[in-house]
Parts: sequence; C-alpha cells; structure tokens
Amino acid sequence: MKPFQYEQAVSVNDAVTSVAGRSGAVYLAGGTNLVDHLKLGVAAPDVLVDISALPLDTIRATEDGGLRIGAAVRNSDLGSHHAVRRHYPALSQALLAGASGQIRNAATTGGNLLQRTRCVYFQDVTTPCNKRFPGSGFGLSRASTAVLVFESRSEPAIARSDGSRSSAGSWLMARSVHSRTYGRASSSE
Repeated sequence: MKPFQYEQAVSVNDAVTSVAGRSGAVYLAGGTNLVDHLKLGVAAPDVLVDISALPLDTIRATEDGGLRIGAAVRNSDLGSHHAVRRHYPALSQALLAGASGQIRNAATTGGNLLQRTRCVYFQDVTTPCNKRFPGSGFGLSRASTAVLVFESRSEPAIARSDGSRSSAGSWLMARSVHSRTYGRASSSE
C-alpha cells in the first residue's frame, strides 16, 4: 500500500476545499470499498480526507414527499428507516440484503454512490482493465465466461453486478444531490 496523508475534515466546506483541485485526494467515510482498493493496489491516493465526523448522517422528508439522504448515512440506517421501508421497499430490501451486517453498519450512502466498479478484472491489478488504464483491454479476453454485459458511458463493458442498491436506485429513478468542487449543490437524474 502506498503511503498517504490523512486529514480529518472539520466542516463540509473544509472537506470540499481539501479535495478540490487535488487529483490525488479522495473522501473517506465508511471506507468499505476504498480500503479494499488500497489493500489491492487499485487505489493509491495521496490524501484521504475523512468526512465521517461531519453532520451528514441525517434522513429528512422533503416538501415534495421524497427524502433527503445525507452522504454519511449508513446503509443499515437507511435500509431500516421507517420512511424508506414504507415508501421505497425495494431500496430497503436491497440495502439490507446487500452485504453482511458489519459492512452495512460501516458503508455509507455517499460511498456507495461514489464507489468504483466491483468487477473482478478491475480489482485484479494483474489483468488488463480499460477502467483502470484506458486502452489496456479487459481481462475477459483471457476468461472462459462473462458475468454481465452492459453499456457504459464510453463503450460497452463486461463486468460483474451484485444487483444491490445501485440497481434498485436506478429502477426507482433516484436523484443524487452532490457538492461540486466549487461548492454549489446540483441535482442529476
């Protein structure tokens, strides 16, 4: 694992400022996906900005009947939240079935939305992967079977899918609200 600098963000603005313009800086909250990628050598950031202590762990009803879900809401909390269970049962079921209790208690909503692919070829640094290194090819050419073929923003890709929250969120046409590097909130569908 490559050595990195660790910073504890003291505010949302501090966190955004710490990562903005620094190509080697990434956010850390639950770390369930990032820590695996650090260990595997897939990720090698220069700086980890810990946002786990920030007040981003709330779930609030919105005026239009939806929910505003903080980036640091744990998957277990979101999956068991009364409003999610009542109004979004597919999302609740996907969250509560998506991993072990230990992982659900650590993994965050923001982390899941930002996580890198879970494809075995992406995570195996000994195989070529266009996602890790564009133009390098992909490991399926050396494998005997494919798990899933899907279209991505760039080219069709072959990858594994666990069919958990990302699929449920897509089916529900979920909107994600995020802070851009310049600090303004925007919404994408």
